[in-house]
Amino acid sequence: MIANMLSFTMSKHDKLIQKIFKGSAVIKMAEKNLDYYLGLPYSYIIEWSEVDGCFLGSIVELERNMTCGQTREEVFSNLKEALASYVTTSLENNMEIPEPLKIKDFKGNITYRTSKERHYQLAKQAKLYGKSINVLIDEAIGEKLKASV
Repeated sequence: MIANMLSFTMSKHDKLIQKIFKGSAVIKMAEKNLDYYLGLPYSYIIEWSEVDGCFLGSIVELERNMTCGQTREEVFSNLKEALASYVTTSLENNMEIPEPLKIKDFKGNITYRTSKERHYQLAKQAKLYGKSINVLIDEAIGEKLKASV
């Protein structure tokens, strides 16, 4: 009797696992085709290079990639072609393809370590401006990020 109950439970469990795989993992893997990856919001950097006399561009999420062109539009088009080629080759060879970072994956908490001296300087500066140390650091990071874009 116990053996029958166990086999029934296992069969029920197997069916549940099959439904889970049919409903999510297998289908999601099948959906990750060229169109899926080309539709993701990859980060593109395009800058003028005085040294090269042209615009240089790269895709942040992909290692070792760069292209150039006489206009930003040309570089962007080249980057899109390079992404399509990279994804196609990676899919054909079952290679992992990096995806852009997603804001939902971040909580807003960063552990920051510093020296006693810098901590002291931050505390003094924060008090001077009537802010918390966290706000002071966040504003400084925000300014640095604006300047680098």
